[in-house]
Amino acid sequence: MTEINYSVAEYVEDLRRITAEETDEKAIFQRLAPLAQKLATTPGWITDKHRHCDKAQGFGFHTLHEEDDHTNAVFLLSWLPDRGTPAHDHGTWAVVAGIEGEEKETMWTRVDDASTPGHAELTKGTEAIMTAGKVSCLPSGDIHAVWNVADEISMSLHTYGKHVNFTDRSQFDPEAKTASPYIVTVD
Repeated sequence: MTEINYSVAEYVEDLRRITAEETDEKAIFQRLAPLAQKLATTPGWITDKHRHCDKAQGFGFHTLHEEDDHTNAVFLLSWLPDRGTPAHDHGTWAVVAGIEGEEKETMWTRVDDASTPGHAELTKGTEAIMTAGKVSCLPSGDIHAVWNVADEISMSLHTYGKHVNFTDRSQFDPEAKTASPYIVTVD
């Protein structure tokens, strides 16, 4: 069996080229998703530091690349067992590829008109388990939650049109029907 050799630097070069040539999110997804999958399944580039998780946050958010204007942001996320995120949006498009472990992705739909600050009504949608090599493409405005359902740290590759801490994004509490800003701790 031949190993695939594909580096973070090559992925970033391809990401820059694709986003320079495409503005349509579907076209970006079509071209970028197989490359995210290729990097996520390439052995040898993950280091011990990528396994570090912020215990308070429940996951580690490790920067692999970000342009000076915060576009073309690439991260490796490491998730503690039985931990994850609240329902949230990104304020930009996202391509997520499983590296290791099992992460449950729950999709949500906002059903209110977003006219009341701090209020949001969501309905639960589909759920899927993200494993090594699986890819999820999320257009701007999509809402999802991620949860590590494995007994060990899981990891995934996240690529965003813009670094999520520099977008106007929200986290949601579907039971309380609230929306609030969502900023993550990044290393």
